[in-house]
Amino acid sequence: MKNRRSISSLLAVAATYCFLFSLIPWVAARGVERTRALLVHEGIPRDDAGAAAAFEAIVPVLHHPRCMNCHSAGDFPRQGDNSHPHTMQIRRGSDGQGANAVRCSTCHQDHNLAGLHMPPGAPDWHLPSPAMPMIWEGLTDHQLCELFKDPHGNGHRTPAQIVEHMHTPLVLWGWTPGDGRTPVPTSQHYFLAKIQEWAEKGAACPVDVDAPTSETFGFPVIPITSYKPTFGPE
Repeated sequence: MKNRRSISSLLAVAATYCFLFSLIPWVAARGVERTRALLVHEGIPRDDAGAAAAFEAIVPVLHHPRCMNCHSAGDFPRQGDNSHPHTMQIRRGSDGQGANAVRCSTCHQDHNLAGLHMPPGAPDWHLPSPAMPMIWEGLTDHQLCELFKDPHGNGHRTPAQIVEHMHTPLVLWGWTPGDGRTPVPTSQHYFLAKIQEWAEKGAACPVDVDAPTSETFGFPVIPITSYKPTFGPE
C-alpha cells in the first residue's frame, strides 16, 4: 500500500515536471515575439528629411493666434485674432497662473463660456511658467524645432512627451476656441499625425534657408544667440 502511494506521488511529480517542460517552448516563443516587436518599434529608421518636413507641416499651427497668444514675447497673454495684450492687464505670475488676485482661474474655467467673445477655457488653463516661458515669437522654424527638443526650455519633455502634450485638452482647445475666435484651420488629425511623424522619424529639424526679417512676421526677429527668456516658466 505504501509503495503504491509512493509510486502515485512520483507519477504526479513527473507529470507536473512534464507539464512545466512543455511550457518552455511557448514561453520562449512569447519572449521572442515580444523582443522582436520591441526591436521593430525601436528600429524605426531615422529619416531626417521626413522628420524635418513633418515639423514644417505643423509650423502654421504653431504660428496661429490660438497658439501664439500664449507663446509670444512678454510677461502677459494676448487675445483675439490680432493678438493684442490681454485687456485685463493679466501677468504671467510665478507659476503661469496669473499674479496676485488676478488669477487665470478667476475668469477661465475648464470649458468655454457660452456667448460671443466670452472667456474661453480648457482644463489646466495657464501660461507657461516664468522659468520656462516657451516663447517662440520671432524664432525661425529651425530655432522653434530646437526649442521643442530642448528639455531645459520645453518643460523637461522628450519628443515623445511633446507628442503627448499636443494631445492635451489645453492644446486641442485651439480647434474649438469658442464664439468669436477663429479656430486653427489645419485639420486636428493632420496636425497630430505630423507631430507624431516628426518624433518617430528622429525629431530632426528643418534647415533655415533664409533668415526671416521683421517684415516676415510683423514683429522684431530675435537672434537665437541673444534669445534669453526673462519671464520664467509658463
